Amino acid sequence: MDDINRQQLGKLEGEPRIFAMTAKGAQFSIDALKRGCLSPETLALKLGAVVMFTKNDPAGRYVNGTLGLVEDFDAETGTPVVRTKAGKRIVAEPVTWKIEESGTERASITQHPLRLAWAITVHKSQGMSLDAAVIDLSQAFEYGQGYVALSRLRSLKGLQLLGLNERALQVHPQAIEKDAEFRSASADALEALTRLGPKELDLRQQAFMEAHGASAADTSGKSYDVAALRQTHGKAYAPWTDAEEQELRRLHHVGESVTAIAEILGRKPGAIRSRLKKLALLS
Repeated sequence: MDDINRQQLGKLEGEPRIFAMTAKGAQFSIDALKRGCLSPETLALKLGAVVMFTKNDPAGRYVNGTLGLVEDFDAETGTPVVRTKAGKRIVAEPVTWKIEESGTERASITQHPLRLAWAITVHKSQGMSLDAAVIDLSQAFEYGQGYVALSRLRSLKGLQLLGLNERALQVHPQAIEKDAEFRSASADALEALTRLGPKELDLRQQAFMEAHGASAADTSGKSYDVAALRQTHGKAYAPWTDAEEQELRRLHHVGESVTAIAEILGRKPGAIRSRLKKLALLS
């Protein structure tokens, strides 16, 4: 990526303006800051260079990932002036990244919040929001790389995909395993809740809300929701019987829709889907 950016910069007329990063503090902390900073230690720019902001601006003028072109350098300070894709003119003054401990600054680095952006690696794009991108995933080698790259875009309208291999969009096996565990635990929790009567369920809900900072007033007016549900879904939150499970299997086998099964069994569609997943009949 750096080679591509250097080549593109070299095609522009004139000599580059060089901006060097400054640093102070403990060296190991400085090194950590540099590893996490997307702006390079030595930033070379020319008029017309494609750049990207690398930090969120507290004043809201730009965010990490805002793209633009260098259109000028300040006559007095030499600070690069960027015209963003949205047409905003921004004087990109130096900013500081720092590490603090108990209110005391341990280390800091200062640089203009820019980097050349004709090309950027997927790794470096993490945490950014891009307006547009030309992405090549034909050599992706890590699980999740495709997701990281594609999810940087605010809209697919700005996407141009040059290549894609099998690994690019694969999910890590451990993530799939954990997802299955969470789904199973969720189904078990739902089954346990279905065994509770309306009053007990209401008490559990109120206790949960209060444990997470909600007041009694926040939970008022919600009592006996189960009773209200059972006016339209006769067996809402009721425990499943073996006979009902057999009927559920039969209805699913003959191709009845979830909505139709819910109506037949007197339950909510969400409860039907959850039970089908628990029975490994629905992925």
